[in-house]
Amino acid sequence: MVKDDKINYLNIGLMLVTMVLAYYFPFETFLLAYAFLGPLHYLTEISWLHDRQYFTKGKYDFIPLLLIGIALSYAAFAKDAGFDMEFYNTFVELGLFDKLLVLALFSSLLFAFVKNLPVKIFSILFLFIFISGWFSEDNKEMNQSSTTVFALTSLLPTLIHVYVFTGLFMLFGALKSRSKTGLMSVGAFIILPIILIFVIPVKPKTNYISAYGKEAYYADGDGFFSTNASILDHFNLIKSPVYTNKDFVAFVKKKDIKNELEKNNVITQANLNLLVDSLSKIPNKPYLINKQPLDSKFQVDNILLLFDQNGMLSEYQMKPIPAKLFTGFSLEKYASIIYNSTIGIMLMRFIAFAYMYHYLNWFSKTEVIRWHKVPKIRFAAVLLIWLAACGLYAYNYALGLSFLFFLSFTHVLLEFPLNMVSIVGIGKETMSIVKNGFRKSA
Repeated sequence: MVKDDKINYLNIGLMLVTMVLAYYFPFETFLLAYAFLGPLHYLTEISWLHDRQYFTKGKYDFIPLLLIGIALSYAAFAKDAGFDMEFYNTFVELGLFDKLLVLALFSSLLFAFVKNLPVKIFSILFLFIFISGWFSEDNKEMNQSSTTVFALTSLLPTLIHVYVFTGLFMLFGALKSRSKTGLMSVGAFIILPIILIFVIPVKPKTNYISAYGKEAYYADGDGFFSTNASILDHFNLIKSPVYTNKDFVAFVKKKDIKNELEKNNVITQANLNLLVDSLSKIPNKPYLINKQPLDSKFQVDNILLLFDQNGMLSEYQMKPIPAKLFTGFSLEKYASIIYNSTIGIMLMRFIAFAYMYHYLNWFSKTEVIRWHKVPKIRFAAVLLIWLAACGLYAYNYALGLSFLFFLSFTHVLLEFPLNMVSIVGIGKETMSIVKNGFRKSA
């Protein structure tokens, strides 16, 4: 076998290993990969990109991406450390986290394919004006429900980077080299996660996650916990228990509460308190979520919606009662969904697979990419920083996330021009194959 074929078969094997790890230990697999393989990947890739001028047309095109990375990282660190909250609050009020990220993505098209500096400067200014209007306060409600906006702001630096762009990079390489085994590895990259998520059954009760795993994944509120929650929320993967008024009436009759609630034509505070207490004791009816406890914190205004003008329980008779009247998704409830529910584990399997293989793919292609061919002093510096990063994560995972945010986020930004080159390259190679067949062009 030629070297490329050996590497492609090795990668299929690594995908299978990753699949097994993601099945048995989805959270721990991600945490270990992100903490110990991640920093070495960031450092070596940035070094590799630097030697290739970041795949841009201009020598200094990478500087705007670097400055955006610095600004976003400073704002994030200011929040974590609590030392410059005014800067962070201004960033949030102006929506700069989202605006600058999207600006970096769109600008990378210019950096990758345009040489003329004035054209790039003018185009970037136009892009910023356009993005500022798109993400203005007037469009906030529409953007909150937009999957496009969610993908560009929440998924782009996470799952799109580690899975979609990795797949595109693999596909570009396979098409460019006309490698059949390369295409096989791309096929495995698509098929194996589908099997892992949708074919292999999920047994929430037997899912393993340690107390440390939960703590590290939450990371004092700054971990990937929020990413899982936002994905589940945005795509409506959290299905609340479905109750009807009939369920409620049956319960209160059983508990001899109905007569107390209907004594007066007006609803008294005592009756409301009794109702709240009753609601908190209704047995849960799980859908995708396994045995989620009801939240005991209810809004009185919402509870009033359950009654007609005479204070009788009739508005939702035999109809689903809105979940917001019964449940409030507290941190504990989200934790139960993310760590122990069927849908939560399915999502985590994919995240673990995507991140672990993203790093393994990079290191498995060392002889092809040749990221290790750098001056010895730089290589030694990379190793020292990597060891320090590993120590930081081992000491305190939240601290590691905070201090390594600049490297992890900036390497995503600096890779954008390469991602654009890969996407355009796939189009060119596909057209060449259509025209000339599956053989290398002379």
